[in-house]
Amino acid sequence: MPQNIEPFFQRYADAYSRYQLPPLLELVSLPCLLLADESKIMFSEPESLRQYFEQQFEQYRQVGVARADFRLQSQVRLSESLRFVSLYWYFYGKDEQVLFTCHTSYTLQSQQGIWQLVALLTDDEQAAYQRVRNAQA
Repeated sequence: MPQNIEPFFQRYADAYSRYQLPPLLELVSLPCLLLADESKIMFSEPESLRQYFEQQFEQYRQVGVARADFRLQSQVRLSESLRFVSLYWYFYGKDEQVLFTCHTSYTLQSQQGIWQLVALLTDDEQAAYQRVRNAQA
């Protein structure tokens, strides 16, 4: 049973920073649930998940995100194979200035010794993104 979840999030951050879909898709186990204040989405097909990440990539490109990094806030063992993880994301522009930060929580499941994302809860990502868009307008 893997204990350290930071390598999982480093791969996640690297895939986002490079705008690479295949490695990002490999980190998700379907079905996967996305929860936000304004919506609930159940991804059960690879194509719908791909479209979601492509939309995220487009938003990040629009505001000039060049790199994503994270800071682990907490993790809770839910069961032998499940962890609930809370972290802060930092999105940087080309000048290495922080464009915006946001809080996101994840439920990860170990499947054959590999962590995979089964649920994510976005807290303030869209609001933070919108503030950057408005400031750049």
